[in-house]
Amino acid sequence: MRKTKFLQICLIFCVCLNVFAQAKDVKSLVSAEIFDELQKNGFVKKIHAGQDSDYELLPLCEYKEICLQNKIAKEEKNFPFIYESLFLIPKAEILEKSNSAKQTFNIEDVSTVFRSFSKMQGMKYFSTTRKKEKILYEKAYTIANETSSEKISDKNTGNADGKVLFCYQEDASFGVCRYKVEYKQNQDTLFALFSNIDTLGIGPFKAIFPGKMKINTIVIDCGDSILLYLGTDADSKKLPGIKGQLEDSFSSRMDAIYKWFLTQF
Repeated sequence: MRKTKFLQICLIFCVCLNVFAQAKDVKSLVSAEIFDELQKNGFVKKIHAGQDSDYELLPLCEYKEICLQNKIAKEEKNFPFIYESLFLIPKAEILEKSNSAKQTFNIEDVSTVFRSFSKMQGMKYFSTTRKKEKILYEKAYTIANETSSEKISDKNTGNADGKVLFCYQEDASFGVCRYKVEYKQNQDTLFALFSNIDTLGIGPFKAIFPGKMKINTIVIDCGDSILLYLGTDADSKKLPGIKGQLEDSFSSRMDAIYKWFLTQF
């Protein structure tokens, strides 16, 4: 009996050590300056415009290099734009906002969330032009390929590593847009790269052509907290007022994704 209890204790101890070993230390993922700001405010946001604009908030992880390799090539006469946000969120806060009965969650749960495109339908955002909250995606769901518009069931089970999916969205401002989404996943990190398939614009003014916008999403399990990176990289046509429109639009959309993420567990 004593031997059995001893083995059980050893097993629990080993499991705890393994979980602890897998949890990333936030301090090892960001600079001291960014860490201090995360500790103080819970988030850091940056907007870069210009030919030489670059990523500044990418956490140090296995998939950072993929983001850098897929950076949008900027054309001289266009308006280049990068919007980044980094959030450090306690898991307890996420579970509370999700009204979840879970005690905790892991990267497998996060992987399921970021492949559940249909749950983005009805997502809300704050419209800076109309000064009120509106529905961002009237329709959102998974599609079979880059030319389809027909809804299929979300493909959100199992490990996402190496998966390529396609999603359809009817955006409040940009209209219909489909995305190709490429995934990487390991024991503590999920990476998702969204690339626009359709041209984006407001009304007749087409600003961002296919493949000219990428959204990098990185989620890292840091034990009791989640480090969430959302970065939009775009090369837009230089239209009147485009700078303010893009800054407002993508800031609102990234905030909407963050708030949506908080309620999905």
